[in-house]
Amino acid sequence: MLYRLSEKIEALLEASGQILAFLPLILILVQFTVVLMVYVFASGSIQLQESLQYINAMMFLGGAGYAAVRDEHVRVDIFYSTFSKTSKARVDFYGTLFLLVPFLILFWITTVPYVAQSWRELEASVETSGLPYVYILKTTLILFALTLTLHAISALIRSFAAMRKE
Repeated sequence: MLYRLSEKIEALLEASGQILAFLPLILILVQFTVVLMVYVFASGSIQLQESLQYINAMMFLGGAGYAAVRDEHVRVDIFYSTFSKTSKARVDFYGTLFLLVPFLILFWITTVPYVAQSWRELEASVETSGLPYVYILKTTLILFALTLTLHAISALIRSFAAMRKE
């Protein structure tokens, strides 16, 4: 039953990654438009420039769980690659339990009030003509925490199952 839960979580994270996969193209097109406006038409748009932050945040923070579930995150891999499957499962299990989970707990505790305050104020850009949606930008932090939390649950289930097989 837990293994099926893990599969469903991973399928959800995979789907989110597929949905977010179009964001690099949008980022490039918006950046190209900004450069074109500034250097060809001698005009600029603060809102368009700020939208790059929103796209970038969604791309990287939203895609964190997807990268983790595909094991495409950064790993300092000196010994891990030579370990057996059981040893890798142990490293993954204890690393997730004692490093990722405490980080996520701290992240949730500090981020939720931060984002909630931004929503209460409907925080807007400090620029006069900037985007009035900074609270949505800050919400990507919650998306980051959510996707990594889902990954942590799935990783704990999978690595525990792999340790028990041996």
